Amino acid sequence: MEKFDTYYWQGRRLEDPELEEARLELVSPQSGDAARRAFIRLLHSDSIPAMGIALDHYHYALSGERHGMSSLLASHASEVVECVRKILRRPLPSAADEGAATDRAARASALLVLVNEATPEDSDLIARSIEEAPGPDALSAALGAAGTILDSVREPGHRLVAAVERLVFDDSQDFDERLEALQALAQGSSPRVLAVMVRASALEDLELQVTAVQALAFHDMATYRGLVEERAASWPEGAPYPAADVRRLLREDDRETK
Repeated sequence: MEKFDTYYWQGRRLEDPELEEARLELVSPQSGDAARRAFIRLLHSDSIPAMGIALDHYHYALSGERHGMSSLLASHASEVVECVRKILRRPLPSAADEGAATDRAARASALLVLVNEATPEDSDLIARSIEEAPGPDALSAALGAAGTILDSVREPGHRLVAAVERLVFDDSQDFDERLEALQALAQGSSPRVLAVMVRASALEDLELQVTAVQALAFHDMATYRGLVEERAASWPEGAPYPAADVRRLLREDDRETK
Protein backbone atom coordinates (compact mmCIF):
# COMPACT_ATOMS: atom_id res chain seq x y z
CA MET A 1 0.00 0.00 0.00
CA GLU A 2 1.17 3.52 -0.76
CA LYS A 3 2.05 5.67 2.24
CA PHE A 4 -0.94 7.67 3.47
CA ASP A 5 -1.74 9.28 6.82
CA THR A 6 -5.37 10.45 7.09
CA TYR A 7 -7.81 13.05 5.81
CA TYR A 8 -9.20 14.29 9.11
CA TRP A 9 -6.86 12.98 11.84
CA GLN A 10 -3.53 14.60 11.01
CA GLY A 11 -1.16 14.50 13.97
CA ARG A 12 -3.53 12.36 16.04
CA ARG A 13 -1.89 9.79 18.31
CA LEU A 14 -3.94 6.97 19.81
CA GLU A 15 -3.73 6.44 23.56
CA ASP A 16 -3.92 2.65 23.40
CA PRO A 17 -0.41 1.35 22.55
CA GLU A 18 -1.71 -1.50 20.38
CA LEU A 19 -3.97 0.83 18.42
CA GLU A 20 -1.16 3.34 18.00
CA GLU A 21 1.05 0.55 16.69
CA ALA A 22 -1.68 -0.35 14.19
CA ARG A 23 -2.04 3.29 13.15
CA LEU A 24 1.68 3.57 12.49
CA GLU A 25 1.60 0.34 10.50
CA LEU A 26 -1.08 1.78 8.22
CA VAL A 27 0.95 4.95 7.67
CA SER A 28 4.07 2.98 6.67
CA PRO A 29 2.95 -0.59 5.93
CA GLN A 30 5.57 -3.31 5.87
CA SER A 31 3.35 -5.51 3.72
CA GLY A 32 -0.19 -5.79 2.45
CA ASP A 33 -1.06 -8.43 5.04
CA ALA A 34 0.35 -6.32 7.86
CA ALA A 35 -1.63 -3.31 6.67
CA ARG A 36 -4.82 -5.36 6.49
CA ARG A 37 -4.35 -6.67 10.03
CA ALA A 38 -3.71 -3.15 11.31
CA PHE A 39 -6.79 -1.86 9.51
CA ILE A 40 -9.02 -4.55 11.03
CA ARG A 41 -7.64 -3.85 14.51
CA LEU A 42 -8.53 -0.17 14.21
CA LEU A 43 -11.88 -0.72 12.54
CA HIS A 44 -13.14 -3.14 15.18
CA SER A 45 -11.85 -1.21 18.17
CA ASP A 46 -14.01 0.76 20.60
CA SER A 47 -12.03 3.92 19.89
CA ILE A 48 -13.82 6.52 17.76
CA PRO A 49 -10.53 8.08 16.54
CA ALA A 50 -9.19 4.63 15.64
CA MET A 51 -12.34 3.81 13.68
CA GLY A 52 -12.19 7.18 11.92
CA ILE A 53 -8.57 6.63 10.92
CA ALA A 54 -9.45 3.17 9.57
CA LEU A 55 -12.29 4.66 7.52
CA ASP A 56 -9.97 7.27 6.03
CA HIS A 57 -7.58 4.52 4.96
CA TYR A 58 -10.43 2.52 3.47
CA HIS A 59 -11.61 5.46 1.37
CA TYR A 60 -8.07 6.25 0.26
CA ALA A 61 -7.38 2.65 -0.72
CA LEU A 62 -10.66 2.42 -2.61
CA SER A 63 -10.02 5.68 -4.46
CA GLY A 64 -6.92 4.10 -5.98
CA GLU A 65 -9.15 1.77 -7.98
CA ARG A 66 -10.02 4.71 -10.24
CA HIS A 67 -6.37 4.73 -11.27
CA GLY A 68 -6.17 1.01 -11.91
CA MET A 69 -4.85 -0.01 -8.49
CA SER A 70 -6.58 -2.77 -6.55
CA SER A 71 -7.64 -2.10 -2.97
CA LEU A 72 -6.41 -4.49 -0.30
CA LEU A 73 -9.32 -3.41 1.88
CA ALA A 74 -12.22 -3.75 -0.58
CA SER A 75 -13.26 -7.13 0.83
CA HIS A 76 -14.09 -5.44 4.14
CA ALA A 77 -16.82 -3.23 2.66
CA SER A 78 -19.67 -4.66 4.76
CA GLU A 79 -17.68 -4.24 7.99
CA VAL A 80 -16.78 -0.70 6.98
CA VAL A 81 -20.37 0.29 6.27
CA GLU A 82 -21.48 -1.12 9.62
CA CYS A 83 -18.79 0.96 11.33
CA VAL A 84 -19.95 4.03 9.40
CA ARG A 85 -23.54 3.53 10.52
CA LYS A 86 -22.42 3.01 14.11
CA ILE A 87 -20.66 6.38 14.08
CA LEU A 88 -23.51 8.23 12.39
CA ARG A 89 -26.11 6.86 14.81
CA ARG A 90 -24.30 8.44 17.75
CA PRO A 91 -25.93 11.53 19.29
CA LEU A 92 -24.32 14.75 18.13
CA PRO A 93 -22.49 16.37 21.08
CA SER A 94 -22.85 20.06 21.82
CA ALA A 95 -20.23 22.40 20.39
CA ALA A 96 -18.93 23.02 23.91
CA ASP A 97 -18.41 19.31 24.59
CA GLU A 98 -14.72 18.41 24.79
CA GLY A 99 -15.36 15.51 22.43
CA ALA A 100 -17.03 17.64 19.76
CA ALA A 101 -13.94 17.96 17.55
CA THR A 102 -13.37 14.21 17.64
CA ASP A 103 -17.01 13.59 16.78
CA ARG A 104 -16.90 16.01 13.82
CA ALA A 105 -13.81 14.30 12.42
CA ALA A 106 -15.37 10.85 12.87
CA ARG A 107 -18.54 11.91 11.07
CA ALA A 108 -16.51 13.38 8.23
CA SER A 109 -14.57 10.11 7.89
CA ALA A 110 -17.78 8.07 7.97
CA LEU A 111 -19.63 10.22 5.46
CA LEU A 112 -16.67 10.30 3.09
CA VAL A 113 -16.90 6.52 2.87
CA LEU A 114 -20.59 6.83 1.98
CA VAL A 115 -19.75 8.98 -1.04
CA ASN A 116 -18.87 5.62 -2.64
CA GLU A 117 -20.77 3.14 -0.49
CA ALA A 118 -24.13 4.81 0.27
CA THR A 119 -27.33 2.85 -0.34
CA PRO A 120 -30.96 3.94 0.11
CA GLU A 121 -30.80 2.40 3.59
CA ASP A 122 -28.44 5.23 4.56
CA SER A 123 -30.76 8.02 3.41
CA ASP A 124 -32.02 9.07 6.83
CA LEU A 125 -28.56 8.98 8.39
CA ILE A 126 -27.24 11.21 5.61
CA ALA A 127 -30.25 13.52 5.89
CA ARG A 128 -29.67 13.81 9.63
CA SER A 129 -26.04 14.71 9.02
CA ILE A 130 -27.07 17.47 6.62
CA GLU A 131 -29.67 18.76 9.08
CA GLU A 132 -27.18 18.83 11.95
CA ALA A 133 -24.36 20.24 9.78
CA PRO A 134 -21.54 18.95 12.03
CA GLY A 135 -18.77 21.00 10.39
CA PRO A 136 -17.90 21.82 6.77
CA ASP A 137 -15.97 18.61 6.07
CA ALA A 138 -18.79 16.38 7.25
CA LEU A 139 -21.40 18.46 5.44
CA SER A 140 -19.49 18.31 2.16
CA ALA A 141 -19.13 14.54 2.47
CA ALA A 142 -22.81 14.18 3.40
CA LEU A 143 -23.82 16.08 0.27
CA GLY A 144 -21.57 13.86 -1.82
CA ALA A 145 -23.21 10.79 -0.30
CA ALA A 146 -26.65 12.29 -0.92
CA GLY A 147 -25.74 12.75 -4.57
CA THR A 148 -24.73 9.09 -4.77
CA ILE A 149 -28.17 8.00 -3.56
CA LEU A 150 -30.07 10.50 -5.69
CA ASP A 151 -28.23 9.23 -8.76
CA SER A 152 -29.08 5.60 -8.02
CA VAL A 153 -32.77 5.54 -7.04
CA ARG A 154 -35.94 6.47 -8.87
CA GLU A 155 -37.75 7.77 -5.79
CA PRO A 156 -35.38 9.08 -3.10
CA GLY A 157 -36.52 9.41 0.50
CA HIS A 158 -38.53 12.50 1.39
CA ARG A 159 -36.31 13.45 4.32
CA LEU A 160 -33.13 13.34 2.25
CA VAL A 161 -34.52 15.53 -0.53
CA ALA A 162 -36.01 17.96 1.98
CA ALA A 163 -32.74 18.31 3.89
CA VAL A 164 -30.76 19.11 0.76
CA GLU A 165 -33.50 21.39 -0.57
CA ARG A 166 -33.55 23.47 2.61
CA LEU A 167 -29.83 24.09 2.30
CA VAL A 168 -30.15 25.18 -1.34
CA PHE A 169 -32.69 27.89 -0.52
CA ASP A 170 -31.20 29.07 2.78
CA ASP A 171 -29.40 32.26 1.78
CA SER A 172 -27.92 32.56 5.27
CA GLN A 173 -25.69 29.59 4.47
CA ASP A 174 -22.30 29.70 2.81
CA PHE A 175 -22.72 30.02 -0.95
CA ASP A 176 -20.38 27.13 -1.77
CA GLU A 177 -22.42 24.84 0.48
CA ARG A 178 -25.64 25.90 -1.23
CA LEU A 179 -24.10 25.24 -4.64
CA GLU A 180 -22.78 21.86 -3.50
CA ALA A 181 -26.26 20.99 -2.22
CA LEU A 182 -27.82 21.94 -5.56
CA GLN A 183 -25.22 19.90 -7.43
CA ALA A 184 -26.08 16.91 -5.23
CA LEU A 185 -29.78 17.30 -5.98
CA ALA A 186 -28.99 17.61 -9.68
CA GLN A 187 -27.90 13.97 -9.62
CA GLY A 188 -31.54 12.96 -9.20
CA SER A 189 -34.35 12.89 -11.73
CA SER A 190 -37.45 12.13 -9.67
CA PRO A 191 -40.48 14.44 -10.08
CA ARG A 192 -39.86 15.90 -6.62
CA VAL A 193 -36.23 16.68 -7.39
CA LEU A 194 -37.09 18.24 -10.75
CA ALA A 195 -39.73 20.39 -9.05
CA VAL A 196 -36.97 21.71 -6.78
CA MET A 197 -34.88 22.44 -9.87
CA VAL A 198 -37.71 24.48 -11.36
CA ARG A 199 -37.77 26.59 -8.18
CA ALA A 200 -33.99 26.91 -8.20
CA SER A 201 -34.03 28.03 -11.83
CA ALA A 202 -35.64 31.26 -10.63
CA LEU A 203 -32.92 32.06 -8.07
CA GLU A 204 -31.19 35.38 -8.61
CA ASP A 205 -27.68 34.00 -8.33
CA LEU A 206 -26.66 33.04 -11.85
CA GLU A 207 -24.45 30.10 -10.89
CA LEU A 208 -27.25 28.47 -8.92
CA GLN A 209 -29.76 29.20 -11.68
CA VAL A 210 -27.54 27.74 -14.40
CA THR A 211 -26.90 24.60 -12.35
CA ALA A 212 -30.63 24.03 -11.89
CA VAL A 213 -31.43 24.62 -15.55
CA GLN A 214 -28.70 22.23 -16.65
CA ALA A 215 -30.29 19.50 -14.52
CA LEU A 216 -33.69 20.11 -16.13
CA ALA A 217 -32.19 20.06 -19.61
CA PHE A 218 -30.20 16.91 -18.95
CA HIS A 219 -32.91 14.89 -17.21
CA ASP A 220 -36.07 15.95 -19.07
CA MET A 221 -35.60 18.33 -21.97
CA ALA A 222 -38.92 17.28 -23.50
CA THR A 223 -40.87 18.60 -20.53
CA TYR A 224 -38.78 21.64 -19.66
CA ARG A 225 -37.61 22.84 -23.07
CA GLY A 226 -39.54 26.11 -22.86
CA LEU A 227 -38.16 26.99 -19.44
CA VAL A 228 -34.63 26.01 -20.44
CA GLU A 229 -34.79 28.21 -23.55
CA GLU A 230 -36.20 31.14 -21.60
CA ARG A 231 -33.54 31.00 -18.91
CA ALA A 232 -30.66 30.41 -21.35
CA ALA A 233 -31.73 33.38 -23.48
CA SER A 234 -31.41 35.65 -20.45
CA TRP A 235 -27.82 34.68 -19.63
CA PRO A 236 -24.84 36.80 -20.69
CA GLU A 237 -22.28 35.34 -23.06
CA GLY A 238 -19.86 34.67 -20.23
CA ALA A 239 -22.38 32.96 -17.95
CA PRO A 240 -20.76 30.53 -15.50
CA TYR A 241 -20.50 26.78 -15.90
CA PRO A 242 -22.53 24.84 -16.90
CA ALA A 243 -24.20 27.43 -19.14
CA ALA A 244 -22.23 26.21 -22.16
CA ASP A 245 -23.49 22.69 -21.51
CA VAL A 246 -27.09 23.91 -21.43
CA ARG A 247 -26.63 25.60 -24.80
CA ARG A 248 -25.06 22.43 -26.18
CA LEU A 249 -28.02 20.36 -24.98
CA LEU A 250 -30.40 22.79 -26.68
CA ARG A 251 -28.49 22.50 -29.97
CA GLU A 252 -28.50 18.71 -29.74
CA ASP A 253 -32.23 18.71 -29.06
CA ASP A 254 -32.76 20.96 -32.08
CA ARG A 255 -30.92 18.48 -34.31
CA GLU A 256 -32.85 15.51 -32.93
CA THR A 257 -36.24 17.14 -33.47
CA LYS A 258 -35.60 18.20 -37.08
